[in-house]
Parts: sequence; C-alpha cells; structure tokens
Amino acid sequence: MDFQIPDSPIIHGRKRLTAERAAYSQLMQQGLSNDEACRIVGINPKTGRRWRNGRSAEPGRRRAAPPLTGAVPPTGPSRYLDETERIRIADLNHEGKPLRAIAAEL
Repeated sequence: MDFQIPDSPIIHGRKRLTAERAAYSQLMQQGLSNDEACRIVGINPKTGRRWRNGRSAEPGRRRAAPPLTGAVPPTGPSRYLDETERIRIADLNHEGKPLRAIAAEL
C-alpha cells in the first residue's frame, strides 16, 4: 500500500490569518483607516470590517464572532447631566432659586 500519513497535519479549508489580524489590529489602533490598513496587510476591506466590528450570527453558524475591541466608555464632558448635577439642580430648585440663577451656578 502506497498511502502514508504525513508527519505534519494538512489543514483543510481556509487558512487562519492570525498574524494578519494582529497586524491589522495594530494598524487600526495607530489611527489608519480601514482601507489603508487592509491594503498594507493584504486583506479585503470587507474582511477588515468584519474583524473590527465582529460578525453577526448567520444561519448555520454556531455563534457570532466578537469585535476586536470592546465598547469604550466615553471620556470627557458629556452633553447630558450626571447624577450629581441633577441632584444639585433639584436642591437649588427646591430652595426656590430661579432657573437662570441655577444655570449660572452650573
């Protein structure tokens, strides 16, 4: 019989792009656009978007792929009032101060 089992396993299907994905992630963190990072790494821009945003579950797939990075909580000033500011406004309003005076204090 001429058939022999090879020493190294044969990978069937698509090859894993772990090095490319790591390079893409690093380029995106440096601030490059998706198209530019994909061109440098040598992947399709649609693949880059899938890696960055994650992949939604499709029929026949077991689970959705997570995005490269989690959601980052916003830093710095917000256009919404936080709880301490709301409490301060309520206290000043309860004291009977006019709205313009409350706004001037904030």
